[in-house]
Amino acid sequence: MISDLCKDKTDGYVFDIQGLSVHDGPGCRTTVFLKGCSLDCFWCSNPEGISRKPIPMYFASKCILCNSCISSCDSNAIRVDNRRLVFSNELCLNCKSNSCVLECYTDALKLSGYRITLTELMRIIQRDRKFWGDVGGVTLSGGEPLLQISFAKEILKCCHDQYIHTAIETCGNIPFRNFEQVIPYLDWIFFDLKHLDPDIHISGTGADNSLIIENARRLAKEFKGRLMFRMPLIPNFNDSDRNIKSTISFLKEIGIKEINVLPLHHLGREKYLSINKEYRGTDYPIPLNDDLLQIKKTFSDSMIDCYIGSDTPF
Repeated sequence: MISDLCKDKTDGYVFDIQGLSVHDGPGCRTTVFLKGCSLDCFWCSNPEGISRKPIPMYFASKCILCNSCISSCDSNAIRVDNRRLVFSNELCLNCKSNSCVLECYTDALKLSGYRITLTELMRIIQRDRKFWGDVGGVTLSGGEPLLQISFAKEILKCCHDQYIHTAIETCGNIPFRNFEQVIPYLDWIFFDLKHLDPDIHISGTGADNSLIIENARRLAKEFKGRLMFRMPLIPNFNDSDRNIKSTISFLKEIGIKEINVLPLHHLGREKYLSINKEYRGTDYPIPLNDDLLQIKKTFSDSMIDCYIGSDTPF
């Protein structure tokens, strides 16, 4: 049953909830994707999660250009260009009615997220619980889940109070006080290390890595649960020998002996067009298996266990 402590304290924005997830922590899990991110990585597979509030996603193949959405929009945020709808994301972020989506009867429009209460979310989690097995639980992902810190804290606290295993997937680019608020309720942290060079990090993510590196150091000292660093491997961006060796040196410096390398894929490419955003990852190739094995060997030769993709320790 849902604890009274978990009822209607807060709500937040999510853009997906995936049951039966097996790649986001031990066992079978429910992964909750929270809106908003402090980075803008060019390879991101969830671009609809970057904005903090829902914006329309446009699927042109379903659109008949009936103009119902245009006539219903009080903000004049929609226009037609070359027989496609074009949306002003800036204006859409301030919209409260979402009338364009409501007026679309061909399902060419849907929102890139929605508001959900803590009570509603916990009902979904409790529904899924019987499918997790003995070691499953809940993972908060995103976006960056700790941007919505009040909502994330209440979710994790409710789960912790009901003996549910908890995990987060974080880019690390948030104030450490946000981590401090959720650490008491966390069993596992997945933490991204995208590049050790601050200038190259800016070029790929829109922000330098100073806060990320400092948070990684502090978590390695203060977090008592499982801290798993992840490296999204992007050929011609962060797969150089120099960056791999810098990553190894950093992991050794903070006393970490394992890393999960996640090869680039382009599965989220079509989402960019739906939110009127350019996908900048096209020119970056998917890593070759031989290259992945060599990187794994480089980590292993330095006494750091390296898990490639879904070859994880859970």
